[in-house]
Amino acid sequence: MESVEPGKRRRLFAFMNSYSQGKSGGDICFIEVAKKINKFDKTVVTSLLGKELCETKGLKADYLITTKEQNFKNVIPTYFKRIIKAFLLKLKIENEDILYSTSDFLPDVLPAFCQKMRNKKVYWIQKIFHLIPSNRLIPHHAQKASFFLIKLFADLIIADNCLLKEDLVRQGFDGDRIEVNYPGIDASYFKSIKAVEDKSSEATFLGRLHPSKGIFDLVEIWKLVCVKKPKAKLAIIGSGNETTKEELKKKIERTKLEHNVNVLDYLESNEAFGIVKSSKVFIFPSHEEGFGIAILEAMACGLPVVAYDLPVYQEVFPKGMIKVEMGNIKKFADEVLNLLDNKKFYNEISEEAINNAASYDWDEVAERECGLMEKVINL
Repeated sequence: MESVEPGKRRRLFAFMNSYSQGKSGGDICFIEVAKKINKFDKTVVTSLLGKELCETKGLKADYLITTKEQNFKNVIPTYFKRIIKAFLLKLKIENEDILYSTSDFLPDVLPAFCQKMRNKKVYWIQKIFHLIPSNRLIPHHAQKASFFLIKLFADLIIADNCLLKEDLVRQGFDGDRIEVNYPGIDASYFKSIKAVEDKSSEATFLGRLHPSKGIFDLVEIWKLVCVKKPKAKLAIIGSGNETTKEELKKKIERTKLEHNVNVLDYLESNEAFGIVKSSKVFIFPSHEEGFGIAILEAMACGLPVVAYDLPVYQEVFPKGMIKVEMGNIKKFADEVLNLLDNKKFYNEISEEAINNAASYDWDEVAERECGLMEKVINL
């Protein structure tokens, strides 16, 4: 491959069009890593919402906007529009520039693939966070389409855990092109957050309001907690489509938990984590995760976590978390109650959570990512 002209800076083109108003761990991971990589000029191809997120998080870059909606609705039409807009952008991509897909969703993959086909002398770096199960029909098959292209043309694939790398190799990916790098957090930020005492609760959930996150299990779990603690409060923080939110609220009403469960929708980081920090336990009954950055953030706030026992948690969260068999609502509620009632046990798990979170730092994550990039790119 021809070398870049002496003294000329390369450009990193990031495709971040899967972003919605919910907080995406993949987008946050890219932003925090990109802030610490100073060897490239940066252009981010994203929606107006994505640009706002990047700027709020302090990422200095040039931005090319695909769509300008203020509220993320109708996922499939919006993603289709973003793909078309990204195709129509006139990107000045030169030899040895870098294409960086922040997720394996088609709005992030297809534009990078297209540019790679136009110029084989650029590098394509692809992030993958987890496998979408087959019961989520459309996302599952969309990921299959992405994987076909990534498998053939990406120069470097960065997975967020070792189990995922093994799964990808079993699906026919070249293991030599896959590297593992965990996401991270800014520990100092979470230390600076102040608890919102007037919004204190026994437990908090923070994540996307989607059935795959176990949001309907949350209600069943809290119903059992309230049998023993009738005044116990649960805060649910996150955004989702209106149909899912209405279904969740109706389920809360049917179980007569309107005074025990507070659905707070999407909140800005300071307010959201202030509420997390004012609670005692973080509950996260998600059915599928590639890593679980919301869990890591809760641990950094000092909260013990109760979650379903997903395979990846054994690797990334060996301590600070109580793991419960998938779907065992009663056991889940019992573990929450045990943490609330047993101060000594609570303090032990809380300390483990803080120590576990401290081992994931953005500076180290960014340094590792640069090292992985250097394996395929002459920096």
